Formats: sequence, C-alpha cells, structure tokens
Amino acid sequence: MLKIDAGSAVPVYEQLKRQIKLGIVSGEYPQNHRMPSIRQLAAQLTINPNTIAKVYRQLESEGFLHSRTGSGFFVQFEKEHLGITRKKLLAEITDEFVNMVIELGFSPEELMNTMLTKLERKQANDQTE
Repeated sequence: MLKIDAGSAVPVYEQLKRQIKLGIVSGEYPQNHRMPSIRQLAAQLTINPNTIAKVYRQLESEGFLHSRTGSGFFVQFEKEHLGITRKKLLAEITDEFVNMVIELGFSPEELMNTMLTKLERKQANDQTE
C-alpha cells in the first residue's frame, strides 16, 4: 500500500516514485499489473493529480511503466535490469538516510555502530524464525 509522509523532508513525488519502484522490483506489482488511475490514486493519497501524473510519466521514461491510451498505466519492467535497479535504489535510500543522520549531528562512528548492531539483531531474529 502506497503511503505519503507529509512530515518528511523528501518531496511527495519522490516518496511516491520510490515506493512504486520498490513495489515493482519486489514483485508486489508484477509485469502488466494495471496501476491505479491518476485520479483514483490522487484521491486515495489526497494529493494533487498532477503529482501522480508526473510520477507515472517519469516511471514510464525510466522503463518501469508504460501507458495504454484510454486504459491507464501498466508495469513494464525488464527483469535483466533488476540488479542494477536494486543497487540504484539502495544508493538513493542510503544517501537520504546518511544525510539525515549527519543533519542530526551523529558521527560516522555512531552511524556505523548503530547499523552494525541493527544488522546483527536482524540476522539473529531471521535465524530464530
């Protein structure tokens, strides 16, 4: 489910674009999946329809979606691009995260220690499940 964080420093269109990309890459939105109409999604998220249109057009130009006149936007993603796309998304998310942590005044050492602790806990939890 797509969600917008109105309090985020990340622009709404970037939040939405990233969430849709993640949904496509993760398989949540499979090949040929019909995306919600611009008006429908704008109403659901209570944002301007022009924002949705902008995101859909950008995703179409990046090869994630394609439009069918009168039918809407559909997922069109080449699986051979999956590895590259996942790495690009990781880089985008990491850049945003690191910038936020630095703005909050944490040192690189604090960031690394916290990340290592969280990763170790995640791995331990995954092994016990």
